Amino acid sequence: MKPKNQRLAKGYMNKVLYVNLSAATYHTEPMDPKIAELFFGGRGFGICFLFEHFRKLQQKGKYQNAFAEVNPLSADNVIVIATSPTTGTRMPTSGRVHMNYKSPLTGALGSTNAGGRWAVEFKKSGYDLMVLTGKSAQPVYLVISRTGVEFVAAETFKDLSSIDTRTAIQERLSSKAQILTIGAGGKNLTYFASVLSDRGKTLGRGGGGAVFGSKNLYAIAVLPDREVAVEVADERNLQLKTKDDAFSQARLKLDVGKFTKKEENFGILSSMGSLGVLGMVDNFGQLVHNNMRDTNHRPADILKINGEALRNHAKQAKPGETRIEVRKGTCFNCPITCKRETRLVDGKGNLIEAGEGPEFESTALLGANLSVYDLAVITRANYLANHYGLDTISLGATVASFFDLYDVVVEKTDNLRPLERRFLAEVADFIAKYGTPGFGKPELLIPLVHLIGKAEGIGRHLAKGSYRFCDRYGHKELSMSVKKLELPAYDPRTSFSQALCYEMNNRGGCHLEGGYTAPHAYCAGYAEWPADRIEGTPLIAKNATLKNTTLDIIGACAFGSFSLNLDEYAALISVVTGLEYNSGTLNKLAARVITLEKIFNILCGLTQDDDWLPDRFYLEPIQAKGSMTVCRREEFQKMHHEYYDSLGWDKNGKPTEKTLNELELIERLPDGAK
Repeated sequence: MKPKNQRLAKGYMNKVLYVNLSAATYHTEPMDPKIAELFFGGRGFGICFLFEHFRKLQQKGKYQNAFAEVNPLSADNVIVIATSPTTGTRMPTSGRVHMNYKSPLTGALGSTNAGGRWAVEFKKSGYDLMVLTGKSAQPVYLVISRTGVEFVAAETFKDLSSIDTRTAIQERLSSKAQILTIGAGGKNLTYFASVLSDRGKTLGRGGGGAVFGSKNLYAIAVLPDREVAVEVADERNLQLKTKDDAFSQARLKLDVGKFTKKEENFGILSSMGSLGVLGMVDNFGQLVHNNMRDTNHRPADILKINGEALRNHAKQAKPGETRIEVRKGTCFNCPITCKRETRLVDGKGNLIEAGEGPEFESTALLGANLSVYDLAVITRANYLANHYGLDTISLGATVASFFDLYDVVVEKTDNLRPLERRFLAEVADFIAKYGTPGFGKPELLIPLVHLIGKAEGIGRHLAKGSYRFCDRYGHKELSMSVKKLELPAYDPRTSFSQALCYEMNNRGGCHLEGGYTAPHAYCAGYAEWPADRIEGTPLIAKNATLKNTTLDIIGACAFGSFSLNLDEYAALISVVTGLEYNSGTLNKLAARVITLEKIFNILCGLTQDDDWLPDRFYLEPIQAKGSMTVCRREEFQKMHHEYYDSLGWDKNGKPTEKTLNELELIERLPDGAK
């Protein structure tokens, strides 16, 4: 939507902050109203400024194709951190931040999102987004405030964890400072290193922490300014004073939704946190197991790691046992309260550590997918992942691929290929110290997190992610990933719509940015969609992708969308900006962002061959809900073509010139890509 007289709508702070780490300089530029109109904020700004950075690099002549040729861990990569016009407003769940970069894990689009308060304080510093370029000569952290940017030497933080770095900076600045940090994972350039916000909210997927580390950037602190407020166009409609205003309507829907209602009304997330989802996922036969070989878990094991288990862990612990104490946590302006702050206490009552989580995905990948059903061990591993700054989804999936690979190789006993012999040689030290790799061995999890976080021993190779690890030994088929990004907690064979979203997601194997459809059969009271249905599934996947992309653009949490539809979000952002939005305009905005992301990936060298699940899901049927199921390649090929066509892309997944013109993207492409 276009602001009148080319002025920015409400909700924008009207500044882009450019930071050159090589020169230790910064400057600001006003937000271009046309960019604000076309991309709005969040993930939209992220891909817009990411794409423009690489286009300008190419224009300078240093690269023939900068998108494909730039090493993600070189100074020529860029980090874009973006807010939205709704950030810091009374719109529910409006504290999210989005980050883009070229991913070291996938070699293509890096895109990640997190909650908390960092984005709110950054916005109140006067900026809509930040573009970080270059590489600092020495370790550094940034301090951002209304008065500018300070570059502070961080050499003394070299051996500090993500959380200890946060503590050290807060001691210097203020306990109220909001800080993004990296740990040893980012400093060691682990390909799935994360950026931590608070003690457990992570910009996790695709290795953004390694991009920070490659630039010698250890943290970004923002000093809060309580005097600054984010302007909205219609404050009355965000005040919860009448039943008819947009905010009251949204809160009402959140208060009655199955997923989002309050604890006293048996709300799943409010009563058990995100881990409350785990039992439902298992009940529908979707919960991953043993590197996604199947989804078979014993009910007694699930009872040890589900939402009830975390909620009641301290109460049910026997004398002398380690216990987990739990209390609720939340992100900025979020009524859902899905976060859990935990304390791990030993059998004598001594505090081992306190932190956030474990959340659902962390428990699924570090627990269920490894046949580890000890919640105390999973919690400890989750804490360590936050200290090191590691994405828990990729971490757990990579460890699972290690166990799977070991089983495959040792079963051969003879006729080993040279790469398999290399694997046995390189894993020998690990076996000598910790024992044989394998599923159902909780005693191996903590040592492996340490080895990966420190990039030591076999951990040096695991730190490259499951695809490169398995490929090193001749078994890339054991990496459960799409575009080299590891898959999350829902087995694709149990939901074809989710499987298609995994394949089509521009950042790789993920359930959020590319559409979250696995829960359609059981969450929030919506109509069921048959798990193995082909007809109509591409449209379901496309609509889910448009919806989740919209959430990332406007800065809203995916959990809220189980209760609120796009028209209700449109009403909220119309109140914030003073412009007219509806589901149709939001869908077009999302389609523009998805399409530019797709072009970015194509220019990075990805093709339609990258839009596929691993062979396991087409060749190995599993039993789920009493019947055998497997993805069917010919039918998925048909769905691919229908999905591409629904977005105005050709049969090879390339956006057509007509689509690029309709979405006003044609002029943004580099020469030769139009």
